[in-house]
Amino acid sequence: MKKVKFISAIMAAMLAATGVVSVSAATLTNENPDSSTEVTARIEGTQPGDVSYVITIPDMVDFGTLTQPQTDTQSNKYLNFDVTATELKLNDNNFVSVYINGQDIDDKFYITQKDATNPFKIKYDIYSEKVNDDNVADKIAINDAGAPGANGFHFTTFSADSQGQVQEGTLVLNQQALYGQDLDAIAGNYSGTMTFHSSIVTI
Repeated sequence: MKKVKFISAIMAAMLAATGVVSVSAATLTNENPDSSTEVTARIEGTQPGDVSYVITIPDMVDFGTLTQPQTDTQSNKYLNFDVTATELKLNDNNFVSVYINGQDIDDKFYITQKDATNPFKIKYDIYSEKVNDDNVADKIAINDAGAPGANGFHFTTFSADSQGQVQEGTLVLNQQALYGQDLDAIAGNYSGTMTFHSSIVTI
């Protein structure tokens, strides 16, 4: 959606007060009783920097130091983050949908060991709500809810009247992947990316 500004071309009262008229004149006479006047106006399109919406996403999320579990059992680490509808200038039938893209050919989410010849890779999941050990078994990660679309996995959708609304999310990494691994071989810094995409949807 573009924000359109309408500029009035009729300012007769103001012009009369100042005595300034920026129009050309034509005349009608008995010899030339007919003439025509061009009617003009202007509509300005979106100016540079104008936006229809602003969605705020986290600059960075950090799992901190991971711990190798002592037994071969689930050992989740939870990392909460927010996506906020900071500013919305939409029509009532417009919505902003937010998607998150995964990595690699299978569109999954990973962090990978840096500066290693054969880097160790750890998978994590993304939930579009707060989850913890008490409820994670009853929830479905967005990357497990179905195949990704062209823009990734759907995370949330904001309506035109939801400015300021916050959608909570959670990254869940199961440290069980570290069980039985040689810590000296997999030690180091890990990083990855989750790429956000937003688009206006009209319903």
